Amino acid sequence: MKELAKSLNSFSWAMSLFGAQQAINLLRRPAPSADHPTTTGLDAVTGAGERQLGGYLRRTFEAGDQVQRSAVDLVFGVVTLQVLNPSRAVALSSDLVRRSGAALRALLPGAERPAGSCSCDEPAT
Repeated sequence: MKELAKSLNSFSWAMSLFGAQQAINLLRRPAPSADHPTTTGLDAVTGAGERQLGGYLRRTFEAGDQVQRSAVDLVFGVVTLQVLNPSRAVALSSDLVRRSGAALRALLPGAERPAGSCSCDEPAT
């Protein structure tokens, strides 16, 4: 029990400092991109957490991650006015609906990993 308490405290301390480091990276460096230190760091921590999940919790994470990523694409499409292009707006919206449906199906008992799901061991597209 003592080692568990130590691990929990170390984890909390590391996550606090990790958050501070990522804030510093955002302030010091150009806008985040796929190879930005903040993106790389967050992806690494996400991957470590995902690898600790099993079964239903892992499928739940993957499903939620798909929906969140599609929602971010849609929001950024609106913010950058890409949705003024009707075909782009339809593509972003249909992708969100498709991923949401796939995410829900993945949570059903006996479901396989959703097609096109993100594995945080690989760079996200």
